[in-house]
Amino acid sequence: MNFARQEIIDILKDDSQNNWLFELADKVRRENVGDKVHLRGLIEFSNICKCRCCYCGLRSPNKLIDRYRIEPDDIILYAQKAVEMGYKTIVLQSGEDEFYSEDVMCEIIKGIKELGCALTLSIGERSFEDYKAFKDCGADRYLIRIETTDRQLYKKMHPNMDFDNRVRCLKDLKKLGYEVGTGCLVGLPEQTLESLADDVLFFKEIDADMIGIGPFIAHPQTPLKDSANGNFILALKVMALTRILLKNINI
Repeated sequence: MNFARQEIIDILKDDSQNNWLFELADKVRRENVGDKVHLRGLIEFSNICKCRCCYCGLRSPNKLIDRYRIEPDDIILYAQKAVEMGYKTIVLQSGEDEFYSEDVMCEIIKGIKELGCALTLSIGERSFEDYKAFKDCGADRYLIRIETTDRQLYKKMHPNMDFDNRVRCLKDLKKLGYEVGTGCLVGLPEQTLESLADDVLFFKEIDADMIGIGPFIAHPQTPLKDSANGNFILALKVMALTRILLKNINI
């Protein structure tokens, strides 16, 4: 089943259709990916970040956070422990920390791949050459959320960042053969239902393999600390529409 943009907007507006929507999404999920839940061994190896995203507590201007950085050998050791516990996929996630250069990341990736597991990276915007080097070393998947496809809202939420570069990253990753994950926040200040519909259609357009969707939650150490939190039911509706349009992806 496909939905046109206006149909998606109408569904997002109309809560009387929620039961039908959720039941259909659950049917599509059950038929295409089944009932199994896949567990990942997630290693948050640095909370140092050069970015200034207005919704994120890791943003570089936040002086109240205790910053840390895990050494490469220790990251591999933690991955080994996770594999010994039965995890078959390791996810490496961090802020955009320039300490972890291409060479450093390649060292880490090779060490983890020797453990015989799948590896997902979530370390932000990098060059095509970096992404290629990581893939050549064995990285399997890459997560980089778009957060919103509304250009003006993206610019407001991401000072000193470029929407087109974000999209470039996703296209480069697809070109290199990664399984690619992206996603959005639901309920950002000034976000519209129209832009949420565009988000869902963007996921389909780029043929995403993994999607992360959740409501915006105001962080007390960010410029959005006094903003209203996103609506949980609306986030579920965006997730349901994504499931119906991208039947067999991980969400």
